[in-house]
Amino acid sequence: MSTYTEPPAPVPVRKGWLAYAATMLVIAGAFNIVHGITALGNGDYFTSSKLVFANMDVWGWIFLGWGVLQAAAGFGVVTRRASAPMLGVAVAGIGAIIWFFFLFAAPWAGLLGAFLNLSVVYGLTAGYGEAWPDR
Repeated sequence: MSTYTEPPAPVPVRKGWLAYAATMLVIAGAFNIVHGITALGNGDYFTSSKLVFANMDVWGWIFLGWGVLQAAAGFGVVTRRASAPMLGVAVAGIGAIIWFFFLFAAPWAGLLGAFLNLSVVYGLTAGYGEAWPDR
C-alpha cells in the first residue's frame, strides 16, 4: 500500500508588487528618456563639475538607452513575458548604480533614483515569490 502526499502549493504571485514594479519601470523609463533627450539637446541644463563624466552627450545617450530598456522591461512585465522580470531586475539594478553617479551633483535626485530602482528590484523579486517564470 502506498501513501500519497500532495505536493506543496506554490507561493502565489503577488500582483500588487508586480503592478508597482511594472508601473515604476515604465515611469522611470519615460523620465530617463526625457532626461537623455534634455542632456543631448541642452547640455548646459545639467552643468556640474561634480559628475563622474562631465560630458553631457555621453550621459544623454546613456540615459536615453537606459530609458528605452526600462520602458521595454516594464511593458514586458505587464504583458507577462517570461524574460521581462529578469530584464527588469537587471535594468533596475544597473539603473540604481547609474543614479549613484549623480549623488554629488544632485544628491536628492540621485538618492531618489537609486531608491526607486532598488524598490523595483524588490517588487519584481518579491512579487513572483517562487512562481518565477520559466526561462
